[in-house]
Amino acid sequence: MKKNVKITALVLAASLIVPLAACSKKTKETRKKRKTKKTTKVEESETTKRSLVPTDTTTETTEEPSESSSDPRELQITIPDGNCAIEFPTTETFRYTMDLTLDTEKNQVGGHVEIELFNYTAATWEELCFRDYSSLFIDGTAAGYSSYTKTNGALTEINNITDSRSGKKIDYKRDDDVSVVWVPLSTPLAPQEKMTLSYDFVAQIPTVPDRYGVSNDVFNVTNFYPILAEYTDTGWSHEAFYNMGECFFSEISQYDVTLTAPENYMVLTTGTQTSATTEGGKTVYKLDAPNVRDFVFCASPNFEKIEGDYDGTHINVVYDKAHLASNQMEDCAKACLQASQDSLAAFNEAFGKYPYPELDVVLAPIDAGGMEYPNLVIITTDSFYCTSNSYEDIPFELISVVVAHEIGHQWFMGIVGSNSGLEPWLDESFASYTELVYYEYLGIDTDVSYYSRNMQDLTNPSEQNFLKSQDILPINRSYYSFSDSGPYVAAAYEYGKMALYQMEEILGREQFHGIIREYVRRNAFTNSTADRFFEVLFEAAGTDNALLNDLVSGCFEGII
Repeated sequence: MKKNVKITALVLAASLIVPLAACSKKTKETRKKRKTKKTTKVEESETTKRSLVPTDTTTETTEEPSESSSDPRELQITIPDGNCAIEFPTTETFRYTMDLTLDTEKNQVGGHVEIELFNYTAATWEELCFRDYSSLFIDGTAAGYSSYTKTNGALTEINNITDSRSGKKIDYKRDDDVSVVWVPLSTPLAPQEKMTLSYDFVAQIPTVPDRYGVSNDVFNVTNFYPILAEYTDTGWSHEAFYNMGECFFSEISQYDVTLTAPENYMVLTTGTQTSATTEGGKTVYKLDAPNVRDFVFCASPNFEKIEGDYDGTHINVVYDKAHLASNQMEDCAKACLQASQDSLAAFNEAFGKYPYPELDVVLAPIDAGGMEYPNLVIITTDSFYCTSNSYEDIPFELISVVVAHEIGHQWFMGIVGSNSGLEPWLDESFASYTELVYYEYLGIDTDVSYYSRNMQDLTNPSEQNFLKSQDILPINRSYYSFSDSGPYVAAAYEYGKMALYQMEEILGREQFHGIIREYVRRNAFTNSTADRFFEVLFEAAGTDNALLNDLVSGCFEGII
């Protein structure tokens, strides 16, 4: 019963949730080749056109690879040290300059936006595609918000779209999916050419307890402005929005933001505050957010804040003191601060050091366990999570694991991005795996061992066939290919986590964490793919590990 409760909590905790790092390296001796006969094949990625495992590779050996995690293999590449630095890119990125105002009487946010962008592809851009997620809240059911028959949002007002090259105003059009906005260019943007696009907007904030909404005077203002979509091998990415998991896809950018809010509101944001000036009942904040994929903020007149630090990162934890989720909220907030510090300690070592100076943890009304954003995570104030229970291994364990999961997304969504609609496992499975890294750091083995091969062996064909019959395998496919949300949740959150943990068992913890650090090093501040992860995995672990090959070939499609 204890485990069942925790699994339910972790599923709810799911988010409804090349520049190189300057890492010192451990030199690993090339391991002696063991002898077995293993033939592997791989399909070439359409995105990277790189082979992950040599096609029809046969290796002669004299003994089977060890099945014991106590006999880890030496890796075939050098790997970064734990706690290595993750450096910001030195290449050019987009820049958003935003002058925003939060109107708490009208429940609106709006202002003026300028985007300095360039065509980073080999194709000429005849039009630009923006994603306007705020407009989906005009109809909660259509947007996938099944818990509401109707939300009181509205189509975002977008005006004065201007191309800096001509100074002319541009009309736009929406798809049937109102979140997809097309901006035609009278002068196409050639490869490597630059331009600045500006626009004014006003977005309505719905009165719902969700990742974008206001409830009990707590404003969660996320995905609120039209953001430039990603251009991929198949054109502009505009997959349908879904209200489950991390369903946003964007480019690393620089954000220079001016935000005006009522002076009695405390504001937590992506990035760091450089100044604040109060006059006439309003406070004007100047904010700097470098190398992030999005800008968000939360605000309330009733926030109570506690603060702490870990290894150069300042941590703010806030909760609503006027609407307490439980009579233990102060202790709950302190537990969330501790979980944040422990998460940074664990993940810095395992994945590379968190590169930003600030991290905000906002305890707020949200119709999920939590949701991740750059430098800021929103955590539920459901009383189920905000109360300490006797069956927990640590005080407030349920909410602490939610905090760990969402902070894990700072690496897997934030630092290493991906198209979460088409490859949701790349952020949700990795973030779920970080829960186990967090537990390992705390020394809580019972919750980790549940995902062990001793419990359910994902290298076993009979297990794989059963999971395929339940539409759970393969793990590495799009959200849209699952029969419904049940198999998607099982694959992205539970079995993806289990697969990664069993890779750790097969290879050894230190070795597997080193592989992930190398994956982060190679793909930091880019949008990655499954191909890139498996490329690093097999380059490091070799192609003759029978257990690893059985796991990957059985649980993932098109890799071996």
